[in-house]
Amino acid sequence: MAETKLVVDLDKKLMGEGIIDPSFMEDYKKVHNMLNTHVRKTGRILSEETFEKGDQELRKWLIVLYKQGAPQEKLSSYLRCGLAHLCFDFIESSYKAISNDDLIARAIQSFKMRNFQKTYFKVSPSEIKAAKKAVKKKARKAPSKRKKSGKKVSRKKVSRKKVSKKKSSPRKTKAKKKGKTKKSRSKKGFFSKLFG
Repeated sequence: MAETKLVVDLDKKLMGEGIIDPSFMEDYKKVHNMLNTHVRKTGRILSEETFEKGDQELRKWLIVLYKQGAPQEKLSSYLRCGLAHLCFDFIESSYKAISNDDLIARAIQSFKMRNFQKTYFKVSPSEIKAAKKAVKKKARKAPSKRKKSGKKVSRKKVSRKKVSKKKSSPRKTKAKKKGKTKKSRSKKGFFSKLFG
């Protein structure tokens, strides 16, 4: 697992050789943190198999960033930085004792022997389609939530209006008036019978 100071020195060497873009220098820390988390899971010694798994994890993570809208050139620098990190971990796990300068030099040598300096982040057509679908789904979901919440509010308002209309509906008032007139008629009829 790469120490922060050493991978920063590794990044500076890669930037000096024009392999990774110096404008993303602050962002490379994210790449190293992600890979350190992965390496902790695989154990201290990196085999070719675990190196390959690290590469796959790195690319999956980059696809997530691609879906979030990260530019291709940035992702290519992230990829090269991550691959250099894996080479660093691979060399570090191969030696029991090695100086920091030798470790960085051998990591860069391993990186170049694997032709990683020519690597670019590319997304397959199927991944591009999946990314576009994911973006469309997010775009559809966001407005629909607003509409749903708006509908709920309007339904509540409508139901309140209906309740208030029911309380003062014209039918009930007519029935009440009719009831009063019948009672008053019956009273008149009763009084008229008594005094009539």
